Amino acid sequence: MTLRSLTLLVVLHAIVLGACRAAIGDDAPRAETITSTLFSDSGVWQPLSHDSGTSSVQPTAFQAEGMTFPVPTADDGDGSTDYQDAPGDDYLNSEYARQYPRLPSYYFNPDYYDTWDIGARPLPDYAPPGFEPRDYESAPGEPEFEWITPPTPLPVGEPAGLVTRGMYPGSFLVPGTNTSFRLRGFVRMTGLLDFAPIGSADSFVTNTIPVPQQIGQNVNMTARPSRFSLESWTPTNYCDWNVHTFIEGDFFNGPAQAAGGGGNPFRLRHAFIDFGYFRVGQQNSVFMDGTNWPSLVDFQGPNSWANQRQPVARMTIPIVDGVYWATSVERCFSDITTNGQGSAVQDVPDFATHLRLQGDRGSHVQVAGLFRTIGYRTDDEEVTRRMGLGVNGNVVFHPWAWWMGTDPVHEEDPSGLTRSRILMQANWGPGLGRYVNDLAGQGLDAQVDPITGAFDLVEATAWNASYEHWYNSQWLSNFTYSQVSVDSAPGQPGGTYDSAKYVAASLWWIPIPRMSLGMEYLVGEREDLDGDSARARRFNALVQYNF
Repeated sequence: MTLRSLTLLVVLHAIVLGACRAAIGDDAPRAETITSTLFSDSGVWQPLSHDSGTSSVQPTAFQAEGMTFPVPTADDGDGSTDYQDAPGDDYLNSEYARQYPRLPSYYFNPDYYDTWDIGARPLPDYAPPGFEPRDYESAPGEPEFEWITPPTPLPVGEPAGLVTRGMYPGSFLVPGTNTSFRLRGFVRMTGLLDFAPIGSADSFVTNTIPVPQQIGQNVNMTARPSRFSLESWTPTNYCDWNVHTFIEGDFFNGPAQAAGGGGNPFRLRHAFIDFGYFRVGQQNSVFMDGTNWPSLVDFQGPNSWANQRQPVARMTIPIVDGVYWATSVERCFSDITTNGQGSAVQDVPDFATHLRLQGDRGSHVQVAGLFRTIGYRTDDEEVTRRMGLGVNGNVVFHPWAWWMGTDPVHEEDPSGLTRSRILMQANWGPGLGRYVNDLAGQGLDAQVDPITGAFDLVEATAWNASYEHWYNSQWLSNFTYSQVSVDSAPGQPGGTYDSAKYVAASLWWIPIPRMSLGMEYLVGEREDLDGDSARARRFNALVQYNF
C-alpha cells in the first residue's frame, strides 16, 4: 500500500468517525430517544402509568393497537435503569429481552425510517424519506415508491420463536437472531412478433438490425427476464448503522430461442453489501441512474440508456436534505476494435461520480461523470493509453403534479395526471462506449486504424426522452424516443455501426395491485458508417406479477 493510499484511508476513517460522533453527540438526537418520537407524540403509543419519585416522568407501560407493552428495564452499570434503553443497545435483564433477540431501539423508531440520512433504507436507494424506490426494469404495477415503516414490538408473553415482521415491510425476523430477510421479485411472460429480422429474439437491440435488411418474420415467447432477490438487514451498535445485503438474479442468459426451450441459465445481476456510507459488490455503476427507467414492455430499454452493472466499491454522502454525492471505483474493461492488430489492455479501474438532487415528491435531477483509462497493446508489445471521459445527465419530473400542487408520493390515491412523468437522459464522451446500452460489446470505446495503426477514442452521443401518461390508477401509456451516434476513428470499415434510433409506444393495464399487462409497438433503425441503413419493427405483449 502506498503512502498516498494509507493517508487517504486515515482521512476517510476520520471522516466516518467524526460523522458518527456528531450523530450520537449530546446535542443531537440519539437512538435512545425513541420514547420522545415513537411513544410520546406520534399518537400511536400512549403511556399507561408512571414511576413516582424520579427526576423525570417515566412511563412503565405503553399501549398500541389495543395491546399493552411493559417497558423493560436495563442496568446501566450504576444500579440505575433507563426506560429509554428499551429495547436497548444491550441485553436487558427482563422477561422481554430473555424471550426475544436483542434489537436496538432505533429498530422501532419511525425517525430511522423517515430520514434523508443513514437509516433503514440504504443511501444509494434514492427515494423521498420514508419510501423505497421501484426496481428498474420492473413494470408499473409496482408503485414508483413504497412506504417503509418500522415493525411493532411484540408484547411480552407471545410464544417463543414466533416468526414476526422484520425491519422492512415484507421481511421476517429470523427467530433467535436480529437479522431480517425478504424474498421478492417478479414472474414475467413476454410474447412478440417481429415484422422483419433482428438479431435479438427477445429484446429489441437496435445494433443487431441487419444492414441491409432481409425478409422474414419471427414469433417468440419467453419468461427469461423473471427475477428474484434475497436481501437481509442486521442492526448493529456502530453509529446505528445496519448491515444490508442484496443478491438478485434472473435467467436472461443463453440462447433466446432453442429446441426444448433453451437452458435459460441463471444470471447474477446484483450481489452487494451496504453499511452506512458504503456499498461494495456487483451493483449499478455510479455513472448510471437506475430510477430513470421508462415503463417499457421491451426488456432492453432505450438504446441510449446508460446501463452497466459490475463490481463496484461505492461511497454515498448526504450533503444536505435531498442532496447526495457519490463516488466509486469500478471494474475496468477496454472494449476496443483492434482490426486484427494487437489487443486491449485493462489495468486501471474506472472512476465514477455523481451529484443527486432528490425531491420529496418523487422528481429528481442527477449529473454524473466518468473517468477511464483505455489501453491498447500492439503486436510488438508497445502499450498506448487514452483517457476516456463521460458525462451523464438525468431528469425525472411530474409536470402535472407540479402544476396542480399535488403529491404523487404521499397521496393515498393520486390522480392519473398527478402520477404522470417526464423522463430524460443524455450521455456524451470520448471512450464512453461500453456504458451505453447499444454500444456495449461493439468495440466502440476506441478503434485502431487498420492502415496506420493509430489508436483513437470513439466519441459517443446518446439521449432519450419519455412521457408516461396515467389516465387513472389502472391505465397508462408510455412514449419513448431514443438515439445514439458515434464518431468513428479514420479507416474503419463501411459496415461499422454509426447511429441508431429507438421508438416505443406502450399501453398498460393494472387490473390488481402488482399485476401488469402491457402491449407495445417498437421501431428501430440502424445506420452504418457507409450510409446504408435498415429498420426493424416489433409488437410486444407482456404479463408480469411482482411478489
